[in-house]
Amino acid sequence: MRNLLLIVGCALMLSIGWAQAKPPEAVERKLTALRQLTEFRLIQLADEYWHDGAHYKTMALMFVLIEYDPSDVENISGLAWLLDGYGETARAIQVYQRGIRLNPNRYDIYYDLGFAYFNKRQYEQALPYLEKATRFANAPATTWKTLAHCYERLGRLEQSLQAWEKAKQLDPNDRAVEPNIQRVRKKLEEERNNGS
Repeated sequence: MRNLLLIVGCALMLSIGWAQAKPPEAVERKLTALRQLTEFRLIQLADEYWHDGAHYKTMALMFVLIEYDPSDVENISGLAWLLDGYGETARAIQVYQRGIRLNPNRYDIYYDLGFAYFNKRQYEQALPYLEKATRFANAPATTWKTLAHCYERLGRLEQSLQAWEKAKQLDPNDRAVEPNIQRVRKKLEEERNNGS
């Protein structure tokens, strides 16, 4: 606990220092090195807590680490996942949403929030985040596959089929895609036959 207080104290002092006038270059290099060392130790400590099963301590450090590096979406998603796992779903959603505000140009945080809703079978809530994630050029096939499943669960079969086809285009060697395409096509055909 003493180490944690010392590290958090150093972090606060560094953040106050960053708000002041710009120090000389040599001092700035030393402060940057100290900041990086402190961040590294926080990450190590969070990992130790994780492996010891002290997840609440891990989460506390992850909150601090978000302040250190707001662009670390893995930390943001990891924290939200832990919170959700401990029944703090509303807080987890807030962390995801803050992550989106901090990183609006990253597909992965939109995907992670959409996937969290999807896993809770809250497909309507998942859909806008999954759709947003797939608008990014670097969104992988997995993102499209989840979107395809979401569309299917919402009965939007045409859109599901289009998403599956995009997933196939992105990863033509994924053997799971074709059976899903065939299933959705069959459902669409049945839907058309029943509608006639």
